[in-house]
Amino acid sequence: MTKKVGGLAFILLSFLFVVILYSAIQSQRIYWNMKEVAEIDIPLLEVIADIEMLQLKQDLLVESLRLQQRQATAPVIRFSRASITDIEASFLRFSQGLTEQLEKAEKILLNALALGNIRLHIEQHQTLMEQIRKLHKHRLAYEYAIMPVFQQSSIELAAWRDIEDQDNQLEAETDRLLIMIDKLVMSVSNKVEEQEQHFVVVNAILGMSAFAIGLYLTLYIIVSFRRRVWSLRGKIQHLHRAISIDPEQGAQRQYGKDELDELEKDLQTLMGRLSSELDSRQQVESRLIELATRDKLTGAFNLHKWDEQIQQVFALAEQGYQFAMLLIDVDHFKKINDTYGHDIGDQVLKKLVAALNSKLHSPRDSVFRLGGEEFVVLMRQADLTSAAKKAEELRQYIAQLKVENLPKITISLGVTAIQAGDDSKSIVKRADRLLYEAKGAGRNQVMTG
Repeated sequence: MTKKVGGLAFILLSFLFVVILYSAIQSQRIYWNMKEVAEIDIPLLEVIADIEMLQLKQDLLVESLRLQQRQATAPVIRFSRASITDIEASFLRFSQGLTEQLEKAEKILLNALALGNIRLHIEQHQTLMEQIRKLHKHRLAYEYAIMPVFQQSSIELAAWRDIEDQDNQLEAETDRLLIMIDKLVMSVSNKVEEQEQHFVVVNAILGMSAFAIGLYLTLYIIVSFRRRVWSLRGKIQHLHRAISIDPEQGAQRQYGKDELDELEKDLQTLMGRLSSELDSRQQVESRLIELATRDKLTGAFNLHKWDEQIQQVFALAEQGYQFAMLLIDVDHFKKINDTYGHDIGDQVLKKLVAALNSKLHSPRDSVFRLGGEEFVVLMRQADLTSAAKKAEELRQYIAQLKVENLPKITISLGVTAIQAGDDSKSIVKRADRLLYEAKGAGRNQVMTG
């Protein structure tokens, strides 16, 4: 689930990165295009407006002169010197104004081309530069052509027609330049607008795609998370019912602030019950092991445990391990049963085992009940001398032991240690023989061999 969510999140983040990168690139591109419009095209439109105003004034002047030319009957048009001076000044103002506007447009284009600010229709801008220079030349030719005419006190009709032709050609060239500028500005504006619309559409598509991916990722996480949580809670409830005796106890549901809180509480409850069940099981297992290996009456190890332990010490004896055994029998135990009853006899055996354990080094030394009043003490890591010493100590302790409401007892002991060639049967048989000798010697004796 982590890999799937991580993969989807990576796709979403990558997509968002592409959206951001695309938006940044397009925004920068649109910014520079808008800057080109603001710094180049708009000033060129201002140049167009100024030139058109100059043309309008010039057209009015020429039209007034043309009207006078039509009314004239002589082959010349006579003006006062002041009128000719005013007309010349008007023509010169038009020429100077046109020059200023052309220089302004040329400067705008030269700066833009030099700085690399033109990004759209560079070839058209260069063509526009050539047209401006061409118009400059035509304006100079126009100025050179009309200047001598205005030096006279009258204007001949033929000269006036030359002036009109020169003016018409200049106006046509100017109109051509204005049309070129207008088309170029419109083309750039349309291109910028197209880019803006494309940017808006693509950004909308990318944004909707990112939204769809994010929505899918969100729904996937929610659905997958809830499905996994519900599955886990179902398994936890199944475990509750499996380990519960009461079916209603396993079906109890934990409520919390959210699904994770409820799952955590379910797990805590389950862990607590499992821990309790494990403790109970360990206690049962310990109890079963104790019942399987210990004598129910006295608490000493039973015959089954004796067979197991004797095999183990003999296996260790092959590696040089020493051990000894004390075979013990309660003297005149039958008489105790006959005199005091079997309940007292059982109490005597229990007290005997407790007394023996109090004097032995557990768990190195262990007491086993072989049957009836016969017991054996297995002394690990002991030789015959130390075993005999311990046997005498036990005999004296039991002989002096006084317990309220119980008769005094004595014990007879047969003590032996492992010898070469021994097995589990031979060593027990030798200890039994020594015990028999101790009982034959008057009981309350220790025989060693």
